[in-house]
Amino acid sequence: MSLSFHIDFNGQCQEAFEFYAAHLHGVIGTMLQVKDSPLSPSSAEQWQQKIVHANISIYGVELAGADVKPEQYQKPQGFYVLLGLSTEDAVKSAFDKLCVGGDVIFPPQKTFWSPCYAIVTDRFGVPWKINCGT
Repeated sequence: MSLSFHIDFNGQCQEAFEFYAAHLHGVIGTMLQVKDSPLSPSSAEQWQQKIVHANISIYGVELAGADVKPEQYQKPQGFYVLLGLSTEDAVKSAFDKLCVGGDVIFPPQKTFWSPCYAIVTDRFGVPWKINCGT
């Protein structure tokens, strides 16, 4: 049995997963484009490069994702991806990468439960809470 999260993207799934692989030590498992799927014949030319299914492991936790058509896309809400890191520097480094082009909600700072905690929505619309602690 496994448990993972699936996130819909507004045409940026591949870019997001490649960014997470490069900056969050993620390992991409699958990156299936429309052109390589049974959806290809019925999909528009400009949609052939979009992602039908992808998965990435970040620190051992799997995230899955796919591109959805613009009229179906809804910005993620009601959840955060919680990234737990072991040092304040690691939190600040992840935050610095995720905040570029995104929205800072809570910059890295000490809280009553953590020496360093931050909240950001990245440029792909994915909300993150980054926590230092055990």
